[in-house]
Amino acid sequence: MDETLIRSLLPKEKIEEFFEAFYFGEEPAYELELGLRGWEPEKRLLTLELRLKARPGKCLACNLTSGLPEVFKRHPILNLAKVAEEAVKKLGDGYELESWDLGWTEQITRDLHVIPLIIKVKPN
Repeated sequence: MDETLIRSLLPKEKIEEFFEAFYFGEEPAYELELGLRGWEPEKRLLTLELRLKARPGKCLACNLTSGLPEVFKRHPILNLAKVAEEAVKKLGDGYELESWDLGWTEQITRDLHVIPLIIKVKPN
């Protein structure tokens, strides 16, 4: 599974649609993209991450990114339940989705915060 394949699960158009609905046309402080953190088949755990990258001249820390997991989890435009299902399909025929959840916002750098998308799989 590569980064391009992962990003295709939450395309730029869908992210822009979310920004338009959530920020009412205002420019958010960050760019958003989906990325791969890791696949651990022995643990049946696929971890993706929502990467929030500060836009030029904007401050992530000033924008309360810690509250975003709950927003992202429930927002129908992002539809992370569907993203999790599609990600598991990309693993191949041997797996199906058991559950998914979002972790806490992690500050990697001042300009990069990530929110883990934790996907548990089970054999089918």
